[in-house]
Amino acid sequence: MSLLLPLLFGCALLPAAEADKPAPLRYLRPAKEKLVLESEVVSTANDDGIVYVSRTERDKERMTLTLRFSSAGKLQLAEAALEAATRRTATFIPEAKGRGRLNRAGATDFLDKLPADPIVTTAPDWSDVFQLVKRYDLTKGGKQEFAGLWIHPVQPLRKLTFTVERVGENAVTVRQADKDVELKLNRFRVKLRSGEYVVWGDAAGRVLRLVPADGKGDFVVLEGFQAATKGLRP
Repeated sequence: MSLLLPLLFGCALLPAAEADKPAPLRYLRPAKEKLVLESEVVSTANDDGIVYVSRTERDKERMTLTLRFSSAGKLQLAEAALEAATRRTATFIPEAKGRGRLNRAGATDFLDKLPADPIVTTAPDWSDVFQLVKRYDLTKGGKQEFAGLWIHPVQPLRKLTFTVERVGENAVTVRQADKDVELKLNRFRVKLRSGEYVVWGDAAGRVLRLVPADGKGDFVVLEGFQAATKGLRP
């Protein structure tokens, strides 16, 4: 699957006029016998490229990951902003020949030997999963590796290796235009820094549901697909 800019992260992108901003993808998680907002993801295109923003909610904090890409799909800037008692940020700026800068708390770290075209992520955040499913080459198949870069306002930068593999297919029934429609989903096994997950994505690479691979812990589901994906298991 190619990383086409108009389909980056599964959002339908329109010109950057205020009225044409795409609706965010809202992901939910269970909490106290109900579903609450886990994260909200939106990508906006303009003449210069794409701005991707993911906001992940917790009881007492919010993490916002912003990724700016050129029109050629190259990462230009990544910022992780943690809002709790105070607001702290980490800004990563890639440079040529595996170099880059990480700005935090008024200080700059000059980095080298960085991976080319990394998947940049932070925590709490699910953007690593969303990017892995989008970048996965369905034609090639098998287990695929991607270099990752984990940034955080107060924790050390980490160079990571992520893996993703398509391990099957499931069909779910969704309601469209007042009729039931079968939707085929690719099932992936994804390995992150935090563990392994089973993830279901549609043909456009949009993630609909993810669960820990061992079946323990909470699921995350795209709003609107709670009922359709309820029966999916690792």
